[in-house]
Amino acid sequence: MSLFLSPHHAISKTAITMALLTSLLPAAAHADITFKDHRGVEIKLESPPEKVVTIVRSGPILYRAVDGTADHISAVNKSFFTRDYISGRYGEILPELGKLAATAAREGFVPNVEALLEIHPDVIIQWATEPQNIEPLERVGLTVVGWNCCTEADRRDYLTISGKMSGKTQQAEKILAAQDASNAVLRERFRTFDSADAVSLLQVDQLNDQIRVIANASLDFSLSGVNTPAADDSNVWWKTVDLEQIYVWNPQMILIPPYARDLTPETFYSNPLLASLDAVENRRVYKIPAFAGSPDGPEIYLVSAWIAALAHGADAAPDFRANVRQAYKTIYDIELADAQIDRILWMEENAGSQAYGSLFE
Repeated sequence: MSLFLSPHHAISKTAITMALLTSLLPAAAHADITFKDHRGVEIKLESPPEKVVTIVRSGPILYRAVDGTADHISAVNKSFFTRDYISGRYGEILPELGKLAATAAREGFVPNVEALLEIHPDVIIQWATEPQNIEPLERVGLTVVGWNCCTEADRRDYLTISGKMSGKTQQAEKILAAQDASNAVLRERFRTFDSADAVSLLQVDQLNDQIRVIANASLDFSLSGVNTPAADDSNVWWKTVDLEQIYVWNPQMILIPPYARDLTPETFYSNPLLASLDAVENRRVYKIPAFAGSPDGPEIYLVSAWIAALAHGADAAPDFRANVRQAYKTIYDIELADAQIDRILWMEENAGSQAYGSLFE
């Protein structure tokens, strides 16, 4: 017997070797995904999850932005549809989100454990600040990724974590780069800005017997050359105040969050009790655009440039409409029509307010 392999045998051995190596490639491609959530808990996934449940209300928007599809989102919090989905006009721009099951939670952030067990999710996104609503999930063996609320650093982490989970880290980095570029322009614009020239503003989301203002939102107002007299060192998001306090603050601008659907600038202009407020007298009450419809949405950074333009003129945020169009393309890979941008900016609702049309048409 020959001690040498024939050419035929040599080729066969090579083919077998290549086949063995090739068989290992899928395992390498689906290497474990490992990261830590905001609790410091190490999360291990064998591959990008096929079934993601998000009890966090803004989770569907963030995960869709990074993953590029809603196909891997199995269920959401029902309050997503009553607030973020409507306020952010996502029903129009991301209609696929409207098909998601609203079975993730009972009331608030209390998980619907029975429904979730039927789904068999790979991952559940829940607030890390809700340990009492994490424990029932982990007790039955479900994997929970905890998110903190709701600083700028937290919002950046939502994208980074979603990128790691989905295997779409480049898309997460692309969105973060767009945010950073926009903020860098504003930071340079107001680098030598005298804080004494800052425009004072209030965000009001309830106007009835009691007035509710947003005191400590997570936006960095220094990027826009404004301040809010309602802010303090507490972690209280909202404050309920009386009319007298509003007059003490006497803001130069009033902003209405998009989720406050019963309030428009005209609500303020037509109220005789508010007629002597600086913001009302000068018709500087504005509905915040729909890109703030979710307080943690990946496009919320556009609010800073929008406020800067209102407070200090178009030069503070030039080409704003073009930037909105590009942002939605980068984040969601969608092309906005002019009419859609008009609706996002509440052009009709804000038409009677100072300089709005000239700034944003």
